[in-house]
Amino acid sequence: MGKLGTAIGRLVANAGHELFLLSRPEDSIRELTISVMLPDSSTLPLEEMKQIADIIILAVPQSALADLDLDKTRGIIVDATNAWETTYTSPALDNSADSSEPMESKANPQGFSPIATTYPNLRVVKTLNHAAYTELTAEARQAGEPGRRALGVVSDDPAAQKIVGEFIDSIGFDPYLLPSARAQIIEPNGPAFGARLELADWKKLTK
Repeated sequence: MGKLGTAIGRLVANAGHELFLLSRPEDSIRELTISVMLPDSSTLPLEEMKQIADIIILAVPQSALADLDLDKTRGIIVDATNAWETTYTSPALDNSADSSEPMESKANPQGFSPIATTYPNLRVVKTLNHAAYTELTAEARQAGEPGRRALGVVSDDPAAQKIVGEFIDSIGFDPYLLPSARAQIIEPNGPAFGARLELADWKKLTK
């Protein structure tokens, strides 16, 4: 269970959403970790999760996507992955964006999301990939609180983007909606990656 996934899971559970995690029966250590870190969650196999989940958040290295068959997913997929350089071997492998050192990334040749490219019929939204896991757990605030952090929410599917935006709001952050053409803003080396931005900052950044 990665640090980013655990942080998101805590936010989801704290917001009162039902939380399911992808089960891996062969990994007993992972199952034990889940029971300790996210005791309010349940585990499901991928095929079942694809049929019942309204939103599936993928907080894994992009290299792990090849092992997941996402075809026939009913709900919306939130892509929280990043295309890290294969030579970078510390927090990048955890997809956490939590290093104080600059992180190098290859330009993504697959558009705003490799998931959207591989599965063009699925509803895909890119978000949660540009903030450190420690910041997510520390900075979640109620709607309307001053100084609330905003997160970019990228998609060309307005209905899916609206739903995910409402989800982002529910877990403690203001959503800032962006078209896929502006996705580089939230990618590694983009101006919003690792930056603490409020709604007014996003408006200045994207004007």
